[in-house]
Amino acid sequence: MRNAILISILTIVLMVGTASVYAGPPINGTYKSSDGDFDEGREASSWLGGGFLSTGNVLHGQSWNGVALGGDWKILCPQVVSVVLIVDLVVGGNGQRIYQIDYTGGFVELGGAGPWGNGDPSYTGAIDTYTEIRTVLYTGGVKVGSVSDHAVSAHLQGYTQTCMTWAIGNGAWLGESPGVKPANYPTYNDAACNPTGASGHWGDITDLTLSITGCAVGTENKTWGGVKSLYRE
Repeated sequence: MRNAILISILTIVLMVGTASVYAGPPINGTYKSSDGDFDEGREASSWLGGGFLSTGNVLHGQSWNGVALGGDWKILCPQVVSVVLIVDLVVGGNGQRIYQIDYTGGFVELGGAGPWGNGDPSYTGAIDTYTEIRTVLYTGGVKVGSVSDHAVSAHLQGYTQTCMTWAIGNGAWLGESPGVKPANYPTYNDAACNPTGASGHWGDITDLTLSITGCAVGTENKTWGGVKSLYRE
């Protein structure tokens, strides 16, 4: 009888716990948009700080499959905290300037249907580091082009502290205010991820490489042995 009661209790515990257990951590691996593993994307940065190279600006990036945004990945609301000129090659209004731009806060979201998918509808990670190296080209004192190298790392929530994603990619500036951002680019957002009417710039993010490591088990999963140990005398 005692064993029967114990089995009944354990069954109830497992059934109740199932509702809070994540379906499956993302699959460890390295994935490349250039290999067709997932979609490249688009970004819009709101000029909450006042201009193209201002602290306070907020980035919003999403994948783009030719029809819709955000199916494979999203970069949500990291905010610029530092802009440092690291190389100045402009002479007489012509040449390049290279800046290091550091962000704080924000999240990444990976779609559950991506090649890393393992049962959850999506995977959200708090951004730990985000750095952009932006090269701006000037002709006659006028900005005529800009390209960027992006590097981001994040901890994926709901799993162990070792469950992380690292990503790098290239960005290309396409336009800015007072021009009108095309409708099929992400919204200008504030640091709380709310759409804002602020001015800003927009561009493409391409050639992404994404690495997922340390995602072994969900933090809420319990082994059968672990549950039984709670009831041992």
